[in-house]
Amino acid sequence: MQSINKLILALFATSGLVSAAPATSPLSALASRQTMSGDLTYYTPGLGACGVYSGEEDAVVALSWQLFDPYTPNGNPNNNSLCGKKIHISLGGKKATVTVADRCTGCQLDDLDVPVKVFASLADPDVGRTKMTWTWA
Repeated sequence: MQSINKLILALFATSGLVSAAPATSPLSALASRQTMSGDLTYYTPGLGACGVYSGEEDAVVALSWQLFDPYTPNGNPNNNSLCGKKIHISLGGKKATVTVADRCTGCQLDDLDVPVKVFASLADPDVGRTKMTWTWA
């Protein structure tokens, strides 16, 4: 019986139905105000993974799926505990504060995706992708 349980657990783990929490969780980083570094990109917002509609004028952010998904209870991203949390982005002496509203499937772990208006407040949109740092507010 134990070998069957191990086999079932192995199948779930390889199928992505079982996931481990990240080594440094976003919520522990939130508590410690740890500074993260990643790429900043922009996208056209709409109905986000948090279940809220956002437009080009909104100061929102899409987190990487690696950060977002472990905090999605029972597969419902609308109830993700990171939704609504504030983030401070810093780039070249400029700063912006955004609210978590979406998930980014093309982002690496500490990358952020923001509307072009937010991006333009920090960098020239013509660059498309740039390095930045961020912290939980």
